Amino acid sequence: MINEETIIRQMKEGNQLAFTLLFNEYSKQVYSLSFKYLYNRELSEDVVQNVFFKIWEKRKDIDESRPFNRYLFTILKNDLLNVLRDRDKEIFRISDNLNLLNTLTNETEEPALDEDQLRLVCKAIEQLSPQKRKIVELKISGKYSNQEIADQLNLSINTIKFQYSQALKELRMTIRLFSFILLFCGSL
Repeated sequence: MINEETIIRQMKEGNQLAFTLLFNEYSKQVYSLSFKYLYNRELSEDVVQNVFFKIWEKRKDIDESRPFNRYLFTILKNDLLNVLRDRDKEIFRISDNLNLLNTLTNETEEPALDEDQLRLVCKAIEQLSPQKRKIVELKISGKYSNQEIADQLNLSINTIKFQYSQALKELRMTIRLFSFILLFCGSL
């Protein structure tokens, strides 16, 4: 690559070719880091576009005597934090609904979750292995203790605790995935 300082100086003057050279040099790194945190191809591609859009917009503020990658990765870090913060708000909203499953198993007049949220939670539970699904169903019914579930399934109480803990982790991950589907597609 040509002297990066020269390329940045040219980009600051509005040279699109210089910008393209920087994009070609760094876009794969930005994408890889984004994907490492987001686990989502489309979101990672959006982050790449946002980062380089911000660089182009603020090109006149860049100090060409300083390492460009430091400036670039600061923008990337801030953009990733914004995406993760926004995503987590939605994830926590949906995860909170998982805590309301107790209400769903009791016969109430009004369901605690709306239709999309209920479908989301049910689909997440369906993704569990049969044993974990059974443990979760018995546990959220509120009718059985760990010992009673262990006796019913012929498993140790420690196995029940471990399997339930693992099931909750899997549910959180699946709900995160489905929440993105809900966000981008409207419904399941």
